[in-house]
This record gives sequence, C-alpha cells and structure tokens, in this order.
Amino acid sequence: MKVLKLTLFQETACYKKPFAFKVWETYPLPPYSTVKGMLHNILKADEFIPMSISIQGDYESKFVDYQSMYFYKSKEITNMPLNVHLLHNVKLIIHVKAEDAILQRIIDGIRNLEEHLSLGRREDLVRIDDIKFVKIQEIDIDDLEDGKKIEHPIYIPVEQLPEDVWGINYRLNWKYEVVNDLRQWERIDVKYVESGEEITDDNFLQDEEGDIVYFNTPQ
Repeated sequence: MKVLKLTLFQETACYKKPFAFKVWETYPLPPYSTVKGMLHNILKADEFIPMSISIQGDYESKFVDYQSMYFYKSKEITNMPLNVHLLHNVKLIIHVKAEDAILQRIIDGIRNLEEHLSLGRREDLVRIDDIKFVKIQEIDIDDLEDGKKIEHPIYIPVEQLPEDVWGINYRLNWKYEVVNDLRQWERIDVKYVESGEEITDDNFLQDEEGDIVYFNTPQ
C-alpha cells in the first residue's frame, strides 16, 4: 500500500484543547481535526475529502507563555491575561492515506503554496522537512525475534491498541456536520502512547523506513 509521508517541524505550537478557556492547554500532538484542516486548506477543499491520518512525533520541552488576549463583544473590545501552554521544537511524522489523485494534489499544493502553512494556531508556523510516497505493510509479530519498540509518541485508536501497550486517553475531534447552525463533531477515542512502549503481541503497520503507522479510520 502506498501512502504519503510528511515530516514537519514547528519551533513552537499550541494544539488547544476544547473548553480550555482560562488556560490554553495543549495536546501533546495535533489532533486529527487540526491535521485534516491543514491538508484540506492545502487542497482548497470546500467539503470533506475522505482520507485517513496517522500522527506521531516528539517535542523538546513545554513552557507557559503569559499573553494578553483581546475579545470582541459587539462594539466593545476587552482583554484578559491568559496562560498559553506551548510545545517547543516539535517534530511530526504524518502519514496520509487517500486516493492517489488526492495525495498528488497535496504534493502539488505544497509546492505551490500562496502563503505560509500553520498547524494549531495561525502563528504556529510549519516547516516541511520532507514529503514523499512510502510503502506500508502489515508486520506479523510472530516474524520478529523481539517486539517492536515505539520510537515516537503516537496516537493509537483504542480499537487498534495492542494489548501490551499503555497510553493516556483522549477523545479527539475528527470531522463535523453542521446541524442547526452548530458543528456536531465526530470524535475518535485514542491512547497517546509514549516512546519506549513495546508491541509484543499484535500485528501492526510499518512503513519502509521502519516507522509504525496507526490510521485514525479504516478508510
């Protein structure tokens, strides 16, 4: 199976959690909806394009930035100080599975960007270090002498979680429908699995460079 692999870098990023108002807490990795939004922006899509995404990566440190935020209420402008949690030196590996024509449009779109890319807040700029097609295959755990060590923290949907792997629960936004002028989100239950965990009992997907892959949907 051929998929698209993107290697990204961000000097700082805040992937804000929903309902974090007084303190902007961040997810440790961008949620699916954030990555999907960036890809749809590249595609200039005005409707959802079917695709599946796998997200993994590392960050060097996390710090808190004290900022003044401005809010608009009718004709009034107010401000309020907020603590914003930021990740520093973020390295991401994104795998995208979709129709070949869509993947090629993503490559063409990145090569012909009209403005900078961001992931998270608009000021969370993205540097694209690599983009290419890679082959992935299912690895039979019985063919390995030892288990497979997870090299980078990764989101794994709970229904795909290996039995011997532990992680932190998140419910991540994926896509939405507008009902009565309100967004109704489809969410995916995942585990955020740290590096160092080892898969010993279950088969898994791996790309030709040795990075494991866990797509968010069976698409």
